[in-house]
Amino acid sequence: MPGSHVFSPAQKGIHEAMTDLATYGVNRQETALRYLFLAYCLFIVYGCFIPFHFNLDPSFVRWRWKVFLIEPLRGNFPRLSLSDAVSNVLLYVPFGLLCVRLVISKTARRYAFLPVLLTMGYGLAFGAVIEAGQTLSPWRSASLLDTFFNTIGALIGATSGLFWSRKVEGSVQTGLVEKLRECPSLLVLGYLLLGVLVDSFYPFAVTMNLSALLQHVKRSHWLPFGGDFRAHRLELLVEKGIIFAVIGYIVSINLRPRGLLSGRLLAWLTCCVAALSIEIGKLFFLGRSFDSENVIVCSLGALAGILILPPLLKSFWQIHRQRLCFLVILGLLLYFELSPFDWILPGEVPMQLSRVEWLPFRSYFFAEPLRVLFDLQQKVYFGLPLGFTVMASQWAQRAAIPRMQSFFACIAIVVGIESLQILVRSRVPSTTDVLIFGAGAWAGIVLFESLQSLQIELFPSPPKRE
Repeated sequence: MPGSHVFSPAQKGIHEAMTDLATYGVNRQETALRYLFLAYCLFIVYGCFIPFHFNLDPSFVRWRWKVFLIEPLRGNFPRLSLSDAVSNVLLYVPFGLLCVRLVISKTARRYAFLPVLLTMGYGLAFGAVIEAGQTLSPWRSASLLDTFFNTIGALIGATSGLFWSRKVEGSVQTGLVEKLRECPSLLVLGYLLLGVLVDSFYPFAVTMNLSALLQHVKRSHWLPFGGDFRAHRLELLVEKGIIFAVIGYIVSINLRPRGLLSGRLLAWLTCCVAALSIEIGKLFFLGRSFDSENVIVCSLGALAGILILPPLLKSFWQIHRQRLCFLVILGLLLYFELSPFDWILPGEVPMQLSRVEWLPFRSYFFAEPLRVLFDLQQKVYFGLPLGFTVMASQWAQRAAIPRMQSFFACIAIVVGIESLQILVRSRVPSTTDVLIFGAGAWAGIVLFESLQSLQIELFPSPPKRE
């Protein structure tokens, strides 16, 4: 036929191989989404029933079901709490995001809003089952209003997921992949800056009140290296100096000089402005204040990273870059999990063993939601690079199942660190930490595989300076 193209056997084989590879990638993504969605559903179930105390007494069950079903029909809804409403909505936003992605792959493209409606129905059903089960727990307050807010959260998540997958995802992914192929170290830069911002602005209580701003200014430390600097100098060195040394190094190798400024000077000024901006920004958050010591330490750390790291890494990086990254991550993990290093005496070991938290997420149940979220973020934040660097190691890549080998290695490392916390007086070993660090490590392993499949150089060599 005119205009038709006849493939040669070699071309046909290549075409079939590319088609199979694309199909494999899609199936792999759907499998990962399915497991992630299942894991999040289990997380909701676990969080909604902890500490798993149930009362099956018939009179108690009848009373709880009366409060749950009959009283709302009479118009006697429980008193609405804004914090409960917001938390119930936010809890189901990830549910909607994940569920709608799975539903989209199973529905026809012409039904634009069918995935959103189905996800709403799944959120309503899942929330109703959870709330009905809570009627058996004296520690929980079951309410149809919670189911309504759960459905709203699923709707928000589903709508956002549908818009992202059909309008934004393709162009954003293409541009992001091309940029990361060109400058893969920007991924590390974004990761470090995210950690600095979260640590600086927690608990994220923004205020524009003039009196509050004036109080923050009065409490600020304008004169550096006074007061309790000696007690916190190690913390400043690790959390500010070392982190900004890496940030300064990454900025210097990616920033192109303009005008009369050299690349190194421009990179250092950029880091100084960033550190100063973060400290000034802290004035607009409750419980935070400006600290000149942080600006100075961050600036000196960035300067060290720009001037000292390049010659140090010049020869060592080519051969031992994966091992070096792993050792840095492990060292930071040990510091953050064992500080302030107040070691116990031998006779205190039995008391420390009795404090071990064996029931996962038990402490989260009694803690403030925002503090729980911050602690969860911190552990996932440190678990992710651990899984990434372990997966990048040569022994993991040579294993029969690299993903599982790397995951179990990360779990062994985390269990070892949690065991060492028995020897630290101010630390409490917890199975919760093992699970969260494990989840973060798994995310790092998946991220490594994703970047590898996109042919992004994961440990690039520093560019040569002209």
